[in-house]
Amino acid sequence: MWIGGCSLCCFLKSTIISFVLLTLKILELLVQRDREFQELMRVAQEQGKVHQEMQVLEKEVEKRDCDIQQLQKQLKEAEHILATAVYQAKEKLKSIDKARKGSISSEEIIKYAHRISASNAVCAPLNWVPGDPRRPYPTDLEMRSGMLGHMSNLPTNGVNGHLPGDALAAGRLPDVLTPQYPWQSSDVSVGMLPPHHGNDFGLEPPGHNKENEDDVEAMSTDSSSSSSDSD
Repeated sequence: MWIGGCSLCCFLKSTIISFVLLTLKILELLVQRDREFQELMRVAQEQGKVHQEMQVLEKEVEKRDCDIQQLQKQLKEAEHILATAVYQAKEKLKSIDKARKGSISSEEIIKYAHRISASNAVCAPLNWVPGDPRRPYPTDLEMRSGMLGHMSNLPTNGVNGHLPGDALAAGRLPDVLTPQYPWQSSDVSVGMLPPHHGNDFGLEPPGHNKENEDDVEAMSTDSSSSSSDSD
């Protein structure tokens, strides 16, 4: 019996020792897991901080993206303005080249102006009559016969755009064409038909007579000499 009791006591002791060892092992495992958990918590906190930094950076990226889009829009506008300016500059250069290739000297312009003014191409002479080749439109007679003349109640009695036969035969102007203004010369009222006036009104171009050409040459020579003196 004692032997059996001794064996039971040994069994209990060994069981207790095994339980204690198991408990210690479990505690060691718990401590180890706690350490791992603490390490994971520390990593989680670091990742939380990193996440916050990432959110801040994302907001900064969005802000920078808006700035970049605004700059891109401004650059597109500037590109459009520059393209327009370049196109206009090219067109102006083409116009300048065209003007240089087709340039006309001032002497030719002055000669042309003198020729026009000498040939009564811009205003009617005061002693103009129907059939005169120096006739530019409108004449005083046509102004009187037009709408403005009727509005101003100007006299147009007996006038049909032709001189009466008696007046033509006498070589004078009819009464309706005699000057009625103080600025008109007195010799016009006497009646000055063109020297080449005849029954068939032989028309000669006014710009090719010798006197006009001499005047043009003299005036152009004076203008050339004055321009050379100024240089």
